[in-house]
Amino acid sequence: MGQMKPLFVVLVFSCATLSGCIFSSKDESSIDLFVDYNSENGTIVESYSQGDLISTTEVIISFEFSQTTSIIDIATYLVNPMDGRDAFSIEAKSGSQIDVNFADHGIYDVIATAIDSNGYQVSKTIPIRIDLRIEWEEFDTNNPTAVPFDPQPKNNGTHATMIEINSVVENPSLTESLGDSGQTIQLTWYLMDELGDICQSRDGQASDGGSVTWQTIYFNTFMEHEFRIDLDDSQDAVNIEQSISILYEND
Repeated sequence: MGQMKPLFVVLVFSCATLSGCIFSSKDESSIDLFVDYNSENGTIVESYSQGDLISTTEVIISFEFSQTTSIIDIATYLVNPMDGRDAFSIEAKSGSQIDVNFADHGIYDVIATAIDSNGYQVSKTIPIRIDLRIEWEEFDTNNPTAVPFDPQPKNNGTHATMIEINSVVENPSLTESLGDSGQTIQLTWYLMDELGDICQSRDGQASDGGSVTWQTIYFNTFMEHEFRIDLDDSQDAVNIEQSISILYEND
């Protein structure tokens, strides 16, 4: 007995000095949560023609839990997008993949969770970045429609980093249809906020059969905005193709 006592003291001391030393039994739950996802970002695309919304392409992110392991059988997998919607869930016996759709731009701190049959659960937070691109086309118009957009995230999360605009105005040639030369158009682009203040503007012109482009970025992503093109009076009809992107950066 006298020889065993020092060995016992050494073993107890060694375990007590290790911060990760945990005693466990077969009755305790342990989940090693591993979540794979097909992308950490995506872009919603809204397409407009002649001022009308014709399609919206949402972003779908797939979360795969198949590599998660547990001492106790897993009962349920959950993904909470943290935007006011209920969590998406699937019973482990039915599958291990959850698809989550995103219809609004923003940074989402998604919470993925695995729950075992005893009710024990483990979660992890996954940041997902969702941008927005508005694609706008308008043809044969001498009174272009203004494009309203809101760069503020509906999930009340981190604000967008910037607004990116690419606008092309074409002055179609009248020579073939009328037998004479058309006129050069004069125009002004305006980016305005909801207070009516002009954030950015630029003048441009396009000769008959030509086009003019404005590309710009803007960093004030607070308040609703409007992008507008004004043509000088008595101008020919024009064709417009433009995009407005609301872009984020991951933290």
